[in-house]
Amino acid sequence: MDLSAFLAPINIQDTPRLFTAIAEWLAVFVYFNIYKRKYHGKIFVFQCIIVFAVQTLFQFIAGLLPLYLWILAMIGAVGLMYLALFLILDIKPKDCGVITTHAFVLAEFAASLYKQFFVWYMFFTGLDGIASSAAVMVVIFAITYVVFYHFEKDNISSDRNLNITNTELISVLATGIGAFIMSNISFVNTRTPFSSSDNMLYVRTLVDFGGLLMLMNQMGRRNELTLKNESNEINQLFQKQYEQYRLAIDNSEALRKEMHDMKHYVMALKNEDDPARRAEVLEDMEQAIAIQESFMNTGNKVLDVILTTKSLQCQKKNITLSAMVDGDLLSGIHVKDICSLFGNILDNAIEATQQVQDVEKRLITLSVRRRNQFIIVECENRSESANVRLRKNQTRRIFGRSNLPKTTKEDNVKHGFGLKSIAQVAEKYGGAMKCSYEDGWFKVKVLLSAQI
Repeated sequence: MDLSAFLAPINIQDTPRLFTAIAEWLAVFVYFNIYKRKYHGKIFVFQCIIVFAVQTLFQFIAGLLPLYLWILAMIGAVGLMYLALFLILDIKPKDCGVITTHAFVLAEFAASLYKQFFVWYMFFTGLDGIASSAAVMVVIFAITYVVFYHFEKDNISSDRNLNITNTELISVLATGIGAFIMSNISFVNTRTPFSSSDNMLYVRTLVDFGGLLMLMNQMGRRNELTLKNESNEINQLFQKQYEQYRLAIDNSEALRKEMHDMKHYVMALKNEDDPARRAEVLEDMEQAIAIQESFMNTGNKVLDVILTTKSLQCQKKNITLSAMVDGDLLSGIHVKDICSLFGNILDNAIEATQQVQDVEKRLITLSVRRRNQFIIVECENRSESANVRLRKNQTRRIFGRSNLPKTTKEDNVKHGFGLKSIAQVAEKYGGAMKCSYEDGWFKVKVLLSAQI
């Protein structure tokens, strides 16, 4: 039997409206589970039910409209998908535009693929009817969306915004619109080379599939570039911390010499009659004494310089830094890794703590100890920021650089590298990083293998 003759009496565009609604709902549902959401639990389940009901109702109404309003109906369907994603996900408008385009092309591909297989099913079995159609739909949708989810979840980060630019948004929209036009051109104009019934199915499915691959490839290339930029930023951060350490060494040596010459300050005071000059010398002495008090002696010279420098910063910001550190445990860690690890831990803690309004609550505690086969580096600091991204009692354990808590800075592409570099050091020495926030305290706990 000739397939083209078989297709002649069949309207291959006539996909049941319920199936179309299911395809669109499943497409947004995939991204509900890939991207970060605002709500979870019962609220999320309720939102999913509402979205499905609204999309089904819209498709039913669209099916009653005259054919010349078909384009407007499609725009409305895309608008509903955008609205659902924007309301349920923690997402920016441009990012939502990209995600919506991905979801819409996915829904178009799934619906087209279902129709393709259902026609083949009727051709080979001679069976028709809603039961057969629904069975084919369930199988095709299940396979399509599960496979797509498997690939796309590694393509889009779940812990930060995409921060799509205008150029990227235009490129994605052009790809999505182009795929939609090419896959539906035969439906709009019957005089195209693909308007014959036996070609139309193949064209729609292949064009939608090609569009989907192009969108995923665009996102993949973007992720590769982002990872490359992040790697460069982290390396620059490593170098910056090390340069700060070298500068601190020079300053420390100069300050130690100044303390050695303290007796000259005393003699200057005895022989100085000018009150203004005497006050100036006293101020220099007071500063030198404060610096001397800030010198740390942990057993690790590198860490001593870092802690001394950070202690001085804390004094200027009215922050109390308490350190109980066994520096001898860190003898097997490279100088640059010590600089990056403790420099970033304390920089993050100081940045958060200085925002605490009550000066008496500006506290930072740091400890380094050994337990069994691990060296434990633990830092706690007060934090009252409304933008803390770990909810109360919520803990995240980070292996390597994945699943990191989001930075509180608005530009989360260029910032947040401090925690990433800490996680990278932990990974290098066979350990992991864990962050938690509870009762106004933010804690960073780093485990390092003692076999170093």
